[in-house]
Amino acid sequence: MLKVKQEKTFEADNLENALKKAVQEFEATSIEEITYTVVQEPSKGLFFGIGKKPIIIEAYPNEHYLSNKVKGFLSLILSYFDENVNVRIKCYNKNIIVYLEGDNLGKIIGKQGRNLAALQHLMMIFVNRMTDTKFEVKLDVGEYRRKRKKNLETIAEQAAEKVLKTNSKVELAPMFSFERRAIHEYIKKNYPKLITDSIGLEPYRKVVIYPSKNGTKV
Repeated sequence: MLKVKQEKTFEADNLENALKKAVQEFEATSIEEITYTVVQEPSKGLFFGIGKKPIIIEAYPNEHYLSNKVKGFLSLILSYFDENVNVRIKCYNKNIIVYLEGDNLGKIIGKQGRNLAALQHLMMIFVNRMTDTKFEVKLDVGEYRRKRKKNLETIAEQAAEKVLKTNSKVELAPMFSFERRAIHEYIKKNYPKLITDSIGLEPYRKVVIYPSKNGTKV
Protein backbone atom coordinates (compact mmCIF):
# COMPACT_ATOMS: atom_id res chain seq x y z
CA MET A 1 0.00 0.00 0.00
CA LEU A 2 1.10 3.57 -0.73
CA LYS A 3 2.17 5.43 2.42
CA VAL A 4 0.61 8.91 2.37
CA LYS A 5 1.81 10.03 5.81
CA GLN A 6 4.37 8.68 8.26
CA GLU A 7 3.07 5.95 10.49
CA LYS A 8 2.08 6.62 14.10
CA THR A 9 1.71 4.30 17.06
CA PHE A 10 -1.64 3.62 18.70
CA GLU A 11 -2.58 1.43 21.63
CA ALA A 12 -5.91 0.25 23.01
CA ASP A 13 -7.56 -2.70 24.72
CA ASN A 14 -8.40 -4.28 21.33
CA LEU A 15 -7.68 -3.88 17.61
CA GLU A 16 -11.00 -2.22 16.80
CA ASN A 17 -10.42 0.60 19.27
CA ALA A 18 -6.82 1.06 18.17
CA LEU A 19 -7.97 1.46 14.57
CA LYS A 20 -10.67 3.91 15.62
CA LYS A 21 -7.93 6.04 17.17
CA ALA A 22 -5.94 5.89 13.93
CA VAL A 23 -8.97 6.86 11.83
CA GLN A 24 -9.64 9.82 14.11
CA GLU A 25 -6.01 10.93 14.21
CA PHE A 26 -5.58 10.94 10.42
CA GLU A 27 -9.11 12.27 9.79
CA ALA A 28 -9.89 9.27 7.61
CA THR A 29 -13.43 8.28 6.69
CA SER A 30 -13.08 4.54 7.31
CA ILE A 31 -10.71 1.78 8.41
CA GLU A 32 -10.21 0.92 4.70
CA GLU A 33 -8.12 4.10 4.40
CA ILE A 34 -5.69 2.90 7.08
CA THR A 35 -2.88 0.36 6.73
CA TYR A 36 -1.52 -1.05 9.98
CA THR A 37 0.90 -3.52 11.53
CA VAL A 38 0.45 -5.08 14.96
CA VAL A 39 3.53 -4.33 17.04
CA GLN A 40 2.30 -5.92 20.25
CA GLU A 41 -0.49 -8.45 20.70
CA PRO A 42 -2.87 -7.86 23.65
CA SER A 43 -2.60 -10.03 26.71
CA LYS A 44 -5.21 -10.58 29.46
CA GLY A 45 -2.51 -11.14 32.03
CA LEU A 46 -2.75 -13.36 35.08
CA PHE A 47 -5.05 -13.09 38.11
CA PHE A 48 -6.73 -9.71 38.64
CA GLY A 49 -5.24 -8.39 35.38
CA ILE A 50 -1.63 -8.56 36.54
CA GLY A 51 0.64 -8.42 33.49
CA LYS A 52 -2.17 -7.27 31.19
CA LYS A 53 -0.90 -5.71 27.96
CA PRO A 54 -2.74 -3.51 25.43
CA ILE A 55 -2.55 -4.04 21.70
CA ILE A 56 -0.10 -1.68 19.97
CA ILE A 57 -0.25 -0.96 16.24
CA GLU A 58 1.67 1.21 13.79
CA ALA A 59 -0.69 2.75 11.23
CA TYR A 60 -0.67 5.20 8.33
CA PRO A 61 -3.11 6.52 5.68
CA ASN A 62 -2.93 4.59 2.40
CA GLU A 63 -3.84 5.17 -1.26
CA HIS A 64 -7.58 4.81 -0.56
CA TYR A 65 -7.28 7.73 1.85
CA LEU A 66 -5.47 9.79 -0.78
CA SER A 67 -7.92 8.91 -3.57
CA ASN A 68 -10.96 9.82 -1.47
CA LYS A 69 -9.44 13.13 -0.36
CA VAL A 70 -8.58 14.06 -3.95
CA LYS A 71 -12.06 13.08 -5.19
CA GLY A 72 -13.69 15.21 -2.52
CA PHE A 73 -11.50 18.21 -3.40
CA LEU A 74 -12.17 17.84 -7.12
CA SER A 75 -15.90 17.33 -6.68
CA LEU A 76 -16.13 20.66 -4.88
CA ILE A 77 -14.33 22.51 -7.70
CA LEU A 78 -16.09 20.68 -10.54
CA SER A 79 -19.50 21.50 -9.05
CA TYR A 80 -19.00 25.06 -10.34
CA PHE A 81 -18.66 23.85 -13.95
CA ASP A 82 -22.21 22.46 -14.03
CA GLU A 83 -21.06 19.37 -15.93
CA ASN A 84 -21.58 15.66 -15.27
CA VAL A 85 -18.01 14.42 -14.76
CA ASN A 86 -16.75 11.01 -13.67
CA VAL A 87 -13.51 11.03 -11.66
CA ARG A 88 -11.11 8.07 -11.85
CA ILE A 89 -7.85 8.03 -9.90
CA LYS A 90 -4.74 5.85 -10.10
CA CYS A 91 -2.00 6.00 -7.47
CA TYR A 92 1.39 4.34 -7.78
CA ASN A 93 4.76 5.06 -6.17
CA LYS A 94 4.67 8.84 -5.73
CA ASN A 95 2.43 9.55 -8.71
CA ILE A 96 -1.26 10.39 -8.87
CA ILE A 97 -3.05 10.31 -12.20
CA VAL A 98 -6.58 11.72 -12.27
CA TYR A 99 -8.85 11.02 -15.23
CA LEU A 100 -11.94 13.16 -15.77
CA GLU A 101 -14.49 11.64 -18.13
CA GLY A 102 -17.73 13.06 -19.50
CA ASP A 103 -19.51 14.39 -22.58
CA ASN A 104 -18.92 18.14 -22.31
CA LEU A 105 -15.43 18.76 -20.98
CA GLY A 106 -14.48 21.82 -23.03
CA LYS A 107 -15.04 24.25 -20.16
CA ILE A 108 -12.83 22.20 -17.87
CA ILE A 109 -10.02 22.05 -20.43
CA GLY A 110 -10.29 25.73 -21.32
CA LYS A 111 -8.58 27.61 -24.13
CA GLN A 112 -5.29 25.88 -24.97
CA GLY A 113 -5.72 23.76 -21.85
CA ARG A 114 -5.35 26.68 -19.43
CA ASN A 115 -8.16 25.61 -17.09
CA LEU A 116 -6.72 22.11 -17.05
CA ALA A 117 -3.28 23.41 -16.10
CA ALA A 118 -4.70 25.65 -13.37
CA LEU A 119 -6.74 22.79 -11.92
CA GLN A 120 -3.69 20.52 -11.90
CA HIS A 121 -1.69 23.22 -10.11
CA LEU A 122 -4.37 23.50 -7.41
CA MET A 123 -4.40 19.72 -7.02
CA MET A 124 -0.61 19.63 -6.68
CA ILE A 125 -0.78 22.19 -3.85
CA PHE A 126 -3.65 20.37 -2.15
CA VAL A 127 -2.01 16.94 -2.29
CA ASN A 128 1.45 18.04 -1.17
CA ARG A 129 0.08 20.04 1.75
CA MET A 130 -1.89 17.00 2.85
CA THR A 131 0.94 14.45 2.60
CA ASP A 132 4.38 14.05 4.16
CA THR A 133 5.97 13.03 0.85
CA LYS A 134 6.09 15.04 -2.39
CA PHE A 135 3.75 13.59 -5.02
CA GLU A 136 3.60 14.21 -8.76
CA VAL A 137 0.04 14.96 -9.85
CA LYS A 138 -1.17 14.56 -13.43
CA LEU A 139 -4.65 15.51 -14.55
CA ASP A 140 -6.12 14.25 -17.83
CA VAL A 141 -9.49 15.25 -19.23
CA GLY A 142 -11.03 13.08 -21.92
CA GLU A 143 -7.57 11.84 -22.96
CA TYR A 144 -6.63 15.44 -23.69
CA ARG A 145 -2.98 14.83 -22.88
CA ARG A 146 -2.67 11.92 -25.30
CA LYS A 147 -4.19 13.96 -28.12
CA ARG A 148 -2.16 17.03 -27.17
CA LYS A 149 1.04 14.98 -27.12
CA LYS A 150 0.54 13.96 -30.75
CA ASN A 151 0.04 17.59 -31.68
CA LEU A 152 3.17 18.58 -29.77
CA GLU A 153 5.22 15.94 -31.58
CA THR A 154 4.14 17.46 -34.89
CA ILE A 155 5.20 20.91 -33.66
CA ALA A 156 8.55 19.54 -32.48
CA GLU A 157 9.12 17.73 -35.78
CA GLN A 158 8.47 20.84 -37.87
CA ALA A 159 10.63 23.04 -35.63
CA ALA A 160 13.52 20.55 -35.68
CA GLU A 161 13.49 20.35 -39.47
CA LYS A 162 13.56 24.16 -39.64
CA VAL A 163 16.57 24.27 -37.30
CA LEU A 164 18.43 21.77 -39.46
CA LYS A 165 17.51 23.62 -42.64
CA THR A 166 18.43 27.12 -41.44
CA ASN A 167 21.15 26.14 -38.93
CA SER A 168 19.65 28.65 -36.49
CA LYS A 169 17.63 28.37 -33.30
CA VAL A 170 13.84 28.20 -33.26
CA GLU A 171 11.73 29.52 -30.38
CA LEU A 172 8.36 27.88 -29.77
CA ALA A 173 5.29 29.52 -28.28
CA PRO A 174 4.91 29.56 -24.46
CA MET A 175 3.76 26.19 -23.11
CA PHE A 176 2.84 24.49 -19.87
CA SER A 177 5.43 22.33 -18.14
CA PHE A 178 4.05 18.97 -19.34
CA GLU A 179 4.00 20.31 -22.91
CA ARG A 180 7.59 21.54 -22.72
CA ARG A 181 8.63 18.19 -21.30
CA ALA A 182 7.07 16.41 -24.27
CA ILE A 183 9.01 18.64 -26.68
CA HIS A 184 12.31 18.05 -24.87
CA GLU A 185 11.80 14.28 -24.84
CA TYR A 186 10.81 14.12 -28.51
CA ILE A 187 13.83 16.12 -29.70
CA LYS A 188 16.23 14.18 -27.49
CA LYS A 189 14.92 10.87 -28.82
CA ASN A 190 14.56 11.75 -32.51
CA TYR A 191 17.10 14.54 -33.05
CA PRO A 192 20.07 13.80 -30.74
CA LYS A 193 22.26 16.34 -32.59
CA LEU A 194 19.96 19.20 -31.57
CA ILE A 195 19.79 20.85 -28.14
CA THR A 196 16.69 22.12 -26.34
CA ASP A 197 16.35 24.56 -23.48
CA SER A 198 13.50 26.29 -21.64
CA ILE A 199 13.63 30.04 -21.18
CA GLY A 200 11.45 32.71 -19.58
CA LEU A 201 9.20 32.79 -16.55
CA GLU A 202 5.87 31.05 -15.97
CA PRO A 203 3.34 31.23 -17.48
CA TYR A 204 5.29 32.44 -20.53
CA ARG A 205 8.13 29.90 -20.34
CA LYS A 206 8.94 28.38 -23.74
CA VAL A 207 11.21 25.86 -25.46
CA VAL A 208 14.09 26.90 -27.72
CA ILE A 209 15.66 24.39 -30.11
CA TYR A 210 19.29 24.99 -31.07
CA PRO A 211 21.61 23.49 -33.69
CA SER A 212 24.72 22.07 -32.06
CA LYS A 213 28.36 21.46 -32.77
CA ASN A 214 30.38 19.01 -30.70
CA GLY A 215 27.53 18.90 -28.17
CA THR A 216 27.30 22.66 -27.62
CA LYS A 217 24.79 25.24 -28.84
CA VAL A 218 25.51 27.02 -32.10
